[in-house]
This record gives sequence, C-alpha cells and structure tokens, in this order.
Amino acid sequence: MMNSTLLLRRTITSSTTRRAFASTTNDDSSSLIQTSLYNLHKDLGGDMVPFAGYSLPVLYKNSPNGGVMKEHLWCRSDNKSSLFDVSHMGQIRWHGKDRVEFLERV
Repeated sequence: MMNSTLLLRRTITSSTTRRAFASTTNDDSSSLIQTSLYNLHKDLGGDMVPFAGYSLPVLYKNSPNGGVMKEHLWCRSDNKSSLFDVSHMGQIRWHGKDRVEFLERV
C-alpha cells in the first residue's frame, strides 16, 4: 500500500497534473487543450475561452437561456437538470484487476 503523502506528492509533481493546474494567459487557441465535450459545446453555441490551459465555454450565445446569470438561475430552478463539463479539473488513473467492477459499484 502506498503512503498517502507519497501518492499526493507523485500526483502533484506529475506532468499531467502540472499541465492541468497550470493557468494560461495566452490567447493562442492552438496551444489549448480541448475536453471530450469541446465539439458539443461549439455546436450548442458555446463561447470558448482559455481557462487553466483548456478551451472552455463561458456562456452559450444561441441559448434562449443565454447569459451567465440566466443559465445559473435556469440550472437551479425546479424540475431542471444541467450537465457541467468538469473534465479539466483532474485526472485519476485506476489500477488493479478489479478496477472496472469497483468503478461500476461507485
């Protein structure tokens, strides 16, 4: 069993984690990472902006609920649900022969 401090240190110092936590002020979209939902965001009218090294939507231009406050209020209203793309917030690698079964239970 790996010591939790050692595991945390390895996670923080890995190149993948450093890249994920790195902030960018560069507007060069060619250097930004695209999440798996990038094309869907674009198709739905997402206004993509650089954030922490990723290209992420800040709002949706063509939505009838467009605008940050309107989108926020719509998401929190009764009988509504929303999907937020948080794939840029971290990556976890699961190891072991029973990893799939474990994740299915979680």
